[in-house]
Amino acid sequence: MAVAPSMLDKVGQGFLDAASSLDADIDASSLVDRLSGDADPTSQKVKKALAELKELVRRAPWAVVATPGAVPAMLRVINKLAHRCGQDGEDDAEEPLQDALEALGQLLGDEPKAQPSRSLPSSPKKGAGRTGEDEAAARRGLEVAELAVRHTDNGKELLRILSARSVSSQFDVMVVLQRIYRKLPDPINKALLADPMALNRLMEILQNCQIDYVRNESLGLLLLLTASNKEIQQIVTMQGLADTVFALLAEEDLGTGGRVARDLLQCLTNLAGSATCQRCIRETGGLASLVQTTTAALLGKRLMPEEGEEDEEEDVDDDEFGRIQRLRVEVSQEARWACFLALTDVALAFAGATSSMSSPSGDGGAAGEVNREVVANRDALVRNGVLDLLRRLPDPRVDVEAKLRLVRILEALEPTPLAATRLEQVDRGSTVSLLSALASMVVSPAVPLPLKSALSRVLCRTISRHSPLQLSLLASLSPQIEPSEPGEEVPAMRQVVAILEKAASGRPEPQPLWFAFHLLLAMLFGNTSVQRALPSMRIAFHGGEEPAEFCLDLFLMAFSGCARRCLESSPDDEEPSGEFGSGVPDGPASPAAALVAALKLLAYWLASCPPALASFAGSPVMVPRTMDLILIGSRCGDFFRAHLEGLAALVMGLCIKADEGQGAVAGQQPFMALLAKKVGIEEFQRKGERLFRSEVMSRPPRNLANFRWYNSRFRSFLREQQQAIQRRMVQLYVSDGIGGGSALAEDVADQYKQLIRVQDAKFREVQNENEQLRSEVETFMSRSLQASSEALLEKMEALRMENEALHKEVAQLEEEGSDRIVRLERELRQSRSYICELEQQRQSMAVGYEQVERSSEALRRELEELRSGQKAADRSRAAGGSELVLALAAEDAQRRVEELERERADMLELMGCIIGACPEAKRFVASLEVTSAGAAWASGSDDVLQAASHPEVVP
Repeated sequence: MAVAPSMLDKVGQGFLDAASSLDADIDASSLVDRLSGDADPTSQKVKKALAELKELVRRAPWAVVATPGAVPAMLRVINKLAHRCGQDGEDDAEEPLQDALEALGQLLGDEPKAQPSRSLPSSPKKGAGRTGEDEAAARRGLEVAELAVRHTDNGKELLRILSARSVSSQFDVMVVLQRIYRKLPDPINKALLADPMALNRLMEILQNCQIDYVRNESLGLLLLLTASNKEIQQIVTMQGLADTVFALLAEEDLGTGGRVARDLLQCLTNLAGSATCQRCIRETGGLASLVQTTTAALLGKRLMPEEGEEDEEEDVDDDEFGRIQRLRVEVSQEARWACFLALTDVALAFAGATSSMSSPSGDGGAAGEVNREVVANRDALVRNGVLDLLRRLPDPRVDVEAKLRLVRILEALEPTPLAATRLEQVDRGSTVSLLSALASMVVSPAVPLPLKSALSRVLCRTISRHSPLQLSLLASLSPQIEPSEPGEEVPAMRQVVAILEKAASGRPEPQPLWFAFHLLLAMLFGNTSVQRALPSMRIAFHGGEEPAEFCLDLFLMAFSGCARRCLESSPDDEEPSGEFGSGVPDGPASPAAALVAALKLLAYWLASCPPALASFAGSPVMVPRTMDLILIGSRCGDFFRAHLEGLAALVMGLCIKADEGQGAVAGQQPFMALLAKKVGIEEFQRKGERLFRSEVMSRPPRNLANFRWYNSRFRSFLREQQQAIQRRMVQLYVSDGIGGGSALAEDVADQYKQLIRVQDAKFREVQNENEQLRSEVETFMSRSLQASSEALLEKMEALRMENEALHKEVAQLEEEGSDRIVRLERELRQSRSYICELEQQRQSMAVGYEQVERSSEALRRELEELRSGQKAADRSRAAGGSELVLALAAEDAQRRVEELERERADMLELMGCIIGACPEAKRFVASLEVTSAGAAWASGSDDVLQAASHPEVVP
């Protein structure tokens, strides 16, 4: 027994955890600095840092995420390494890239698996701790995913790694992409759609990679991508994903239900949800591969046997059941049929049975186009032999769930005429058609009831929809000229005849009789040719030992035998029980159930075939037998009482409803008088209404495998016939054929008076309620209109005032704008004139300055000459020259130079004034030396500046 830790142990463990956390934080910060400090991601320093970071992530992922800049630094390294994928320097980047991707994948975390908790009931805290840790890991993974998307350009940098030559890098990046996609799918979808080559590379990995775990990882990523994104579904379908899936399935053992096979089939199911993908798969021959793969999954074998495995031949019909060649006892039933059920789901999606694609639409536009696609899919499935799988229904080794799925495929395909044509065909090695083989299963007592109920419902619907199938069944009722050999297949309708003959001889088999009567009902439904031909249809040769020679006679005898058996039974013999409620049987296990089916068939046949009605009404046995059934009471139990009495009343009502002008029944008044005398008109109506309102009639089960007593079509037929019978009885009552004062007249009068009173009371209630509702609606409309009118007036006044205020504001703004424009234009004109004047002054100044420069240059040359002359005079002085002349000349020259200097100073002073008045002119005289006097003048008094800036006021 484990000892609980002491308080000291808990405190010590807390200190150890805190120290470990502190060490992890320090290590993470150090690794981030090392990653950020080196620009080369392939250096030994970065490689070592990434390896250490990966180990730290395994030990303390929370410390890495909590360290500022740790995840972005790692993502920056991944981005740099991703740019080298597919290039010459990829080999150096392989090892650090794998370490970085593995660390990122561990930070993102795995998806939590839905597994049952294995914790003991006495340790709830431990389970709660694990839940808290899972939630913290999920939050941490989401945070890392957001950082990864943000720092990799919405995942585009990660998609570059798919082009790497290293399969390990490809594997790691696909793991990372899957974990990011589960948390943030939208950025990855956008990145893939923006870079179609990424999907190309992903498809190449799936199609060409020979390493199983890498290929399976690409399949997992595609499985996520195709789950909901229609555009990606269409792109990968155009790139051949469906063909790749079928090629990979051919290598898998579909009888074991492996994970790879299930993932492939789920991916195929994702594609089958798009109409565009369906069209592409159909036009590229994918449905043939689908049917072939489905057959292999049903048989539990490989399409492509492995080396050393015997290649199984196609002729698997070695015995009458078509036994499956490869069944594995070590595989569970769920795994054994997992692939087959998934493939049938794909086939049903193509047939429009699992989606709203085939639902009719009122606009007829896009819905009509989709319906055409569904019809084309159904025809392609039938042409490729999907209905051949129905031959496996009798095989006892096929699971019932798998058989029900085959029945659902037939249900989805039965509207197409091509399916009816296939059902009529006789396969090689068989003597009966596929339709006859399926009908034989329906009437066979060895078939489980759920399968028989589903197959009967679908097959009867198929037969009633297609008249060629009805005629084929009618023709197969005729007797065979040559007797069948032992072991030879007998046509289904001859089996029906044998079942009816047993019932006619007093040995009814309830369950086969139920389904046989419904096959006959489907054969009759909506086909007047079959309805008229069936009464005189010969089912036995003249003079034989059979109880009847014609079909109608045999049916009436079988009906009489079932009725006699029920009328002779006691209430203790019928104790139904089932899942529908108290006293509702699960199936047709009693003779009363067979009698219900016979009455259903008889009611529809008499309502649509006058010759059959005449034969029934003219029979001295059938009418008394039916009247006895109306008064059967509780001999067969409360459940069957309501249905037998209601259906028998319907049959007698059909005799009353018959049109005498067509020669159907010679006089309806005797039948009505008989009902009024023995049953009573009111009780007669009550029995029919009780049948119509019964639970199994109002709410038939929807599940295909559940047994159903009635369908919605028969309920509508019952209501129509009851209303027609009531109208006919009223006509007979008001006619002269019924004398006044009789019991019938009094009974009918009381019945219809009561009906009139009830209807009149209901009409008055509805009328009063209608008037009350009309007044309430008028009051509500007037109040709402008044309230809305006042509110609208207030809103309109507020809007009007706001509009006027806005108009005034606009006018003021326009006026201010026009004034401002006029003022600006005037100032602009003044500025332009002033600039022109300044430009002229500048030009004059430049000319004057140029003259001064030239004069200064001439004087400078003259000065040089004078100096040279003075030097010459000094040299000649010793020779006795005249010094007075030279002195005068030098003085003269010096005076001239001083004059020129003054003029130059004046000009520079003027230029300084101009620059002070117009600073823009400074750039024209930037190379000249303005005197300090000019600068002082430029910074002089305000009067001088004002006079310079407004030359027009200067005198």
